[in-house]
Amino acid sequence: MKYVVGAIILIIALIIAGFIWRKRVYDEIDRLEAWKLDIMNRNIAEELSKVKQLNLSGETQERFEKWRDRWEHILTRTLPDMEDDLFDMEEAVDKFGFKKIKRQKAHTESKLQHVEDEIKEMLEELNSLLDSEKTSRIEAEALKPEVDRLKQRLIKNRYSYGQAVHHFEKRLDDTEEKVKQFENLTEEGNYLEAEELIRSVREDVKQLDEETSHFPELLRKCKRDLPQQCEELERGIQEMKQEGYRIEHLGFEEEVHKYQEELPVYVEKMEAGEEIDYEAIQDIEARIGEMYHLLEGEAVAHQSVIKNYEPFYQELEELTFDIREIEEEAKVVRETYQFSEEDLEAFRQVKGTLNKLKEADEEIRGRMADGYTSFSSILDRLTQDKEDLELLKKEKAYVESRLEELRKDEKNAKEKIHTMEQTISDTNRKLKRSNLPGIPNELFEAMEEAQLSIDKAFEAVKEQPLDMTRVNKRLNEAEASADQAFEQAKTVIELAHLTEILIQYGNKYRTSYPLVAAELTEAEKDFRSYEYARAFDRASEVLEQIEPGVVDRLRKQEEVTV
Repeated sequence: MKYVVGAIILIIALIIAGFIWRKRVYDEIDRLEAWKLDIMNRNIAEELSKVKQLNLSGETQERFEKWRDRWEHILTRTLPDMEDDLFDMEEAVDKFGFKKIKRQKAHTESKLQHVEDEIKEMLEELNSLLDSEKTSRIEAEALKPEVDRLKQRLIKNRYSYGQAVHHFEKRLDDTEEKVKQFENLTEEGNYLEAEELIRSVREDVKQLDEETSHFPELLRKCKRDLPQQCEELERGIQEMKQEGYRIEHLGFEEEVHKYQEELPVYVEKMEAGEEIDYEAIQDIEARIGEMYHLLEGEAVAHQSVIKNYEPFYQELEELTFDIREIEEEAKVVRETYQFSEEDLEAFRQVKGTLNKLKEADEEIRGRMADGYTSFSSILDRLTQDKEDLELLKKEKAYVESRLEELRKDEKNAKEKIHTMEQTISDTNRKLKRSNLPGIPNELFEAMEEAQLSIDKAFEAVKEQPLDMTRVNKRLNEAEASADQAFEQAKTVIELAHLTEILIQYGNKYRTSYPLVAAELTEAEKDFRSYEYARAFDRASEVLEQIEPGVVDRLRKQEEVTV
């Protein structure tokens, strides 16, 4: 029973699938039929009839007939034949010819697509022909005024073109003839050929416009302007030679003669209507301008050398004299001072730059006297030497400043030593006026150390040659020792004086406070033993116990009194 039910279900499924497949195939047949009918109903004949706006002759007639025949063949043969293909597909549906249906469908679609491509190609060719006729006609109308304008240009400026006017007129006549030929081709229906012709006419007119626009100026240059410039250039070269300018190395004479021979040849070619090398003529014009510029530069260089050499030479001589004096001074200074490597290098640099400039001066004099070296090259060398001269001035100024600094350093060192000796002397006087019982060992040693450092600095200043690095080191040590001794002495004097005040103030507590009496007695012993710091500590500590704040109060009172 199960197998029977399954078989029934399978049969029903196959029947349903068959119906669906047949429906899809019939839909596809309907689509192809609709496509075929759409092509048949298109107004292709009406589109092709647009060509009748043109002259139906010649090439146009041939094209129209070809398009018409192709369309008629599509309508009468190609599309009707597809009815059989579609009918075969319908028969194959009833017989379930899957492969045949697939093959026939692909074949029919291919034929329909081929028809579409043919129609597209025909319409594109048609539109191209129509556009060609319209564009060519508009362009031909636009070219006629251009040709007339060029003819008027030749008439108004006839003499500016020389004999070449006949060749330009001949080319314009040929252009007009091409325009007439274009009209004939159009009347004959050969629109594409006419389009090609009118394009060539447009290029001819453009070229004629450019040539006739520039030709008069170019002819004038080759016939008159450039030859005149060559003659003036030739005369100028001879005059400059006679005036002593050195221009032989430029080799302009031979080049000018070459241009004088070439320019008439260019004129002959231009008037004969031959093709002209415009760039070559422009190069000649540019080169003549360049030669003028170079000759002018040589003249300016000559004047500049004459004007600037003598001041340069005088300044070099003055610097030479000054540097010799500096060298003599340096010899004397070196006996007293020890130069650093940097200073020695600076002196060597000055000497080297001076020697270089002296050699350069000899070279310039030689070039000026040889009679052939260009003044441009001499000016270049002189310009460089003037820069070196400015460098020498700076180097000389630096050396002079270094000599000045060396002597100034010695003077400053001696002044510092004198100041430090004065400081030690003042310190001794203050100690004597302070009426101290004696000087503490620490202060005594500091005073001796300061004096010893000053003596060492003095000895360093007396050494020959003078080594300022060593001198400065000794000076710094002595200055530090002297300052330390001075500050230490000042502290001792102030502390001793304040200790005396404290002891005197504390005497009033001796009878009432045995401890105060004992500590003050010890403080007096320390004071007489030059132990002023210990004496101060004893006195201040015991008095603060009896009368807090007394030390600060007495110190402030003493400061006010002072």
